Amino acid sequence: MFHRTVPHSWLRALSLIVVAAFVFGLTGAPVVPSDISRPAIAHAEKIDRTVVAALETAPNEKVAVFAVLTEQADLSAASAIEDWDARGWAVYNALTDVAERTQPAVMATLQQFNNRSQAIEIKSFWIVNLVSLRGDRATIEALAALPQVKQIIPHMKLELPEPVEMSSTDQSPDAIEWGITKIGAPLVWSTYGVTGAGAVAANVDTGVQYNHPALVNQYRGNLGGGVFDHNYNWYNPAPNATCPNPNVPCDDNGHGTHTMGTEIGYDGGANQIGVAPGAKWIAAYGCCPDNEALLEAQQWMLAPTDLAGDNPDPTMRPHVLNQSWGGPGGSLIFDDVIASLRASGIFPSFSAGNYGAAGATGCGRLGSPGDNPSAFNVGATTSSDAIASFSSRGPNPFTGATGPEVSAPGNGVRSSYPTNAYASASGTSMASPHVAGAVALLISLEPKLAGQIEQIEELLRKTATPLTSTQTCGGVPGSQIPNNVFGWGRIDVKAAADMIYQAGVIQGTVTVGGVPTAGVTVSYTRLGKTLTTTTDANGFYKVLAGAGLWNMSATIFGQSVTAAGVGVMQNTVTTRNFAIPAIAVHTVSGVVSDAISSVGVPAMLLIADQPLLAPVWASATGAYSMSVPAGTWNLVVSHPGYDTATRSITVSGDMTVDIQLTPRGNYACLDNTQPGGPTYNWIDATDGTAYSLADDGNTPNITLPGTFTYFGADYTSVRVNANGFIFFGTTTYDVTHMILPFEGRPNNDAMAYGDDLNPEDGTQGKVYVKTIGNTLVAQWHQVEHWASGFPETFQIILDTDTDTITYQYHTVSWPDFTTVGLENATGTVGQLYSYQNSANLVSGRAVRFTPATGVGVNWGCDHALAVTIADDMDPVPQGNTYTYRINWNVLGFGGAPDAQLTATVPGNTSFVAASGGITPVGGVLTWNLGSQRPGMQDGSAWFTVKANSGPLATTTATISDGSGKSASNQETTTIEAPSAVGLAGLDANQDGAMRNGLLLGAAAAALAALGVGFARRRRSA
Repeated sequence: MFHRTVPHSWLRALSLIVVAAFVFGLTGAPVVPSDISRPAIAHAEKIDRTVVAALETAPNEKVAVFAVLTEQADLSAASAIEDWDARGWAVYNALTDVAERTQPAVMATLQQFNNRSQAIEIKSFWIVNLVSLRGDRATIEALAALPQVKQIIPHMKLELPEPVEMSSTDQSPDAIEWGITKIGAPLVWSTYGVTGAGAVAANVDTGVQYNHPALVNQYRGNLGGGVFDHNYNWYNPAPNATCPNPNVPCDDNGHGTHTMGTEIGYDGGANQIGVAPGAKWIAAYGCCPDNEALLEAQQWMLAPTDLAGDNPDPTMRPHVLNQSWGGPGGSLIFDDVIASLRASGIFPSFSAGNYGAAGATGCGRLGSPGDNPSAFNVGATTSSDAIASFSSRGPNPFTGATGPEVSAPGNGVRSSYPTNAYASASGTSMASPHVAGAVALLISLEPKLAGQIEQIEELLRKTATPLTSTQTCGGVPGSQIPNNVFGWGRIDVKAAADMIYQAGVIQGTVTVGGVPTAGVTVSYTRLGKTLTTTTDANGFYKVLAGAGLWNMSATIFGQSVTAAGVGVMQNTVTTRNFAIPAIAVHTVSGVVSDAISSVGVPAMLLIADQPLLAPVWASATGAYSMSVPAGTWNLVVSHPGYDTATRSITVSGDMTVDIQLTPRGNYACLDNTQPGGPTYNWIDATDGTAYSLADDGNTPNITLPGTFTYFGADYTSVRVNANGFIFFGTTTYDVTHMILPFEGRPNNDAMAYGDDLNPEDGTQGKVYVKTIGNTLVAQWHQVEHWASGFPETFQIILDTDTDTITYQYHTVSWPDFTTVGLENATGTVGQLYSYQNSANLVSGRAVRFTPATGVGVNWGCDHALAVTIADDMDPVPQGNTYTYRINWNVLGFGGAPDAQLTATVPGNTSFVAASGGITPVGGVLTWNLGSQRPGMQDGSAWFTVKANSGPLATTTATISDGSGKSASNQETTTIEAPSAVGLAGLDANQDGAMRNGLLLGAAAAALAALGVGFARRRRSA
């Protein structure tokens, strides 16, 4: 099964941790309703509103919070480090260095309050740079005053995971279990004589029964002769009644023992249940007692420790980590934690989710975090290679790519189960460990694959057994490979092993017109399978390839050069360069017009399947011009008020292509900050009909005061869902999906505050519905988030006279992960107003959606731009240089025309350098990002300044585009004047080094006094 908490439970937990700096540049300041005065708490702008309210009510009570620091580690260079141990240390050192450098002032402050018993339960983290604690008002105000602290956010309660569904009807062994045979593992064992030796597999789950007969011999902590050493092999941050001793591996549920058995299990007799029975395993209990336990388990995997939590050693980390847990899709709040694990070389195998079904209603339902860009997600198949009915289907909500990545046996999988038993289970939780075991087996066969995550992913995808379906999802027929049912197919580890056996290296440089070029696709084919890679910024590529002859090609913009019979020998390097002639580029221009009225359409035009080619936007008259390489292409023309058109064009010279688009019904979208937008006019509906909805609950059908036309269909009733949306029609929905429009459920919905809300049968808020003339008002009144806390009050107003929809926001407590918009019954047409609070929702906001067609539908509704900025040092000694790093993101169906990134050079500093050789004009740095394609696009920039004087230096980073959308974020850095006590004569470098040493010493002292577990790293070899 797909092991999950209740909807969004873990996702909500991690949202508390990464909200400040990790995810998509969300604004850090809490939101205060326009009709409520700001609480009289110092530095309240850094403190979450719920914490503020709790402190105002009971200032002497201790509130559980996370103090999230501004600076987070840059891990971008880690993947280039080939040595396994060195890479682990590099990532660990980068993460801990940032924490060690930025946390001393925080810990010193906390020590003072801990001495007075005002701050307790203090715990420092480095996988995300934050400190967890329980503190009173004075403590939290003091933390918020520190420049190192970005935001103070509350803990959230987690519920225990749902029971694992196990079957005891057939527990007899099947010699080698069917799933192990199906993916070809026994053929790898017999053909190549490897069963996993040298590889280390792991899981973060409900624990593992370490002495189970099928697992005990593979446990890395088994020293033989009945002696066990659990140091570096087991971690339990949250002992409980079932597993009271944290120093001995234990499973409080059975799920973790089952998934581990599929990875590596074998009892030496009849129970051959694991893919890589020769591999070793380690485990951490993390799913899912509370916020900290799951985060601590992830952190421990990156650098395992002894049982006391000391002496972390990243060389002891696993090669592959199975994570069979999650929740509904469309949330990125865990992606950066996965990215840290991935940067260290740990392969991230995730279950795809158990939300699938046949037919259109089963599409677009991949679970998170398996659908995150940093994860590799796995669907579930049956013994006959059919798709398991529950297996979540794609497409991926962020990229639009097919999903899951691959599939593996997940229906009726027999594996180990406490105590010393075996059980069958179904779910993508059972499929994912097949992939994890396959990765361990491949690393055992070719140790140079360790840490080569992208190449392992490519091997698993391209050697999978292709499987097809009659189900179409995301417009991709199930007959296509890959598809949104099976992905690339059911994995075949024997086929993957054949491609990598006795590996050598192929590498080289690709030039286009004599210039080394990035983004060129290099293909290499053998045994009927084709693998691909792309060149880096220097035109360079490097891959592992099994011994033998390979047919190769290099391709960009449809132009290719080939090389046949490229020989590879074991442990040798074969160099194969490619020179692609200069590619002719021609101008394609024309006019995009309305097929009915002939008016010009400001459409977006792009070349399909060519991510290196930027889109263009036609002018208001419909005129466009774009540069296109010679060749035959599909020109895709889109606008939210028209059906998308695709035209095949063959480009051999400059040409004119006029396009006519057919108008379709959609909605114009304006808010009360825009000219022509609505006026905020709250309509209190609490004297209407009250509904005490359960978590994910719906009202009965509510009769409308008249006929309401929604996307061209007439409705006389509507239903209201607890999770911040209404929906029309007969299909029942429960949970939200975070991307709009999208074919994943729900559909035919108007979503004012899409999130995991929980009225809890009326004890945590109510929904009220009221009719006023021809208007229906649905009001969520003080409805809290799951599991509890953060009450929200907002409403959806349906006007049956004009068919307009208005959202109004009275009390906004925690909008950071909400989705706002609407979509039609198939999830193919709609408007996204805000994703993860990209529109910066505040109390007093009103958003109106008006039915429109053609050019009456506006592009600018999609606010999916985000930016973060962080310094690499704070405080900074006067005279030192320091660097700001900016990360930007574009996520939405509309792309971003003429995107631009800017940053102000802070006062009290002088400019030194910036990425791309950019220099400031009028104190502003500008990076022209060009037009960005729809979907998930991101990038980064940096600039360095010298600290001239204090006390503060503030910079603002902004991403904007030609449609008028923008997002900003600010960073303030403390500049320290030279000390008058013996430091004035030191030069800047000496001063900085000494101060850093003093701060680290203070941190160590504070931590020792507090008794918290921030372990200093050991020296790497």
